[in-house]
Amino acid sequence: MENIPRIEWDFAAVPDNELLACCYWEYARESAFICGLRQRCWEYWQPLYLKGQWWNEPEDKQLHADLQMAQSIGYPAEVFLSGICCPPDGVLPDSPPLKSGEVHRLTGSFPKPWQLLTPQERKYRSHVPPRGLVDFVQMVPFERGNFLDARDIVQTVTAQRRDRDEANELARRANPRMTDEALMRLGKLQFPDIQPSVIYASGTEHTVVQISWGLFTNEEIIQSFRKWVKANRPEDIRKPDGKGRNKARDWRVALERLGITRLLHRLRRREMEVKCPEAWKLYGKSECYKERKRAGEMFRRLFPFLSKSERPLSWPTKGGRSR
Repeated sequence: MENIPRIEWDFAAVPDNELLACCYWEYARESAFICGLRQRCWEYWQPLYLKGQWWNEPEDKQLHADLQMAQSIGYPAEVFLSGICCPPDGVLPDSPPLKSGEVHRLTGSFPKPWQLLTPQERKYRSHVPPRGLVDFVQMVPFERGNFLDARDIVQTVTAQRRDRDEANELARRANPRMTDEALMRLGKLQFPDIQPSVIYASGTEHTVVQISWGLFTNEEIIQSFRKWVKANRPEDIRKPDGKGRNKARDWRVALERLGITRLLHRLRRREMEVKCPEAWKLYGKSECYKERKRAGEMFRRLFPFLSKSERPLSWPTKGGRSR
């Protein structure tokens, strides 16, 4: 008999107010990259605990970059990243002492199953702040930048221009008898448009704009800005999708599809009725392999920063399917 705990495939007991967090958590458990990131964080910070330096930003550049990449999806990443440098099932050294009957709300619990977390920790991780809240700061869609943003733009544009000039100079040296006009016709000399703009991993852009306040009304400026946004929104930054994705039913269905995927990873479909009758009762009449495919699509939608080749850990089926 195959041994697959019920909490790995049955999410019926998860209350509606936990579904969004549970979905991100359980799908994150299926990512080799995210689970590996958790292990790497603990291996990095464990010796620092002994030195009293556990709060420092990681000096490991690759680890720091990978953490930033995971954080690029915004607040949902905190569902599974919070406590990532804590000991397994432990807490940070400066966590306040507990009173009688209390439990810690945040521990190094990932990647335990969501339903094994304490009610207090599930409640803490399920909190979804108002849209646009990042690191306890309420973000707005559009506002004026500051002098540090201007400095970053200048540094970025200067570096881009230097790279362009160096590439053109190499082309000239490689073709000393050709004029710049001839090199340009051959595509060996290029002068790409350098945009005075910086786009950060969070999806926030700082740029230079020109507003003709004295020539146009507010409505005319707004209409022009609307056209600019449509023409310049970066294609590689996912748009927030509010079309039903916050409905409890959608998140519950996504979890059910993940449960089916895990069952097919451990059992052939025809074995399910005998070896896991409770699962068969829930999912036996479903189009299991289509639901598994949809779970794979959700995996990619939740974590667009993952390598395109990464599949959920439970993706290969007991019956031999790996696609």
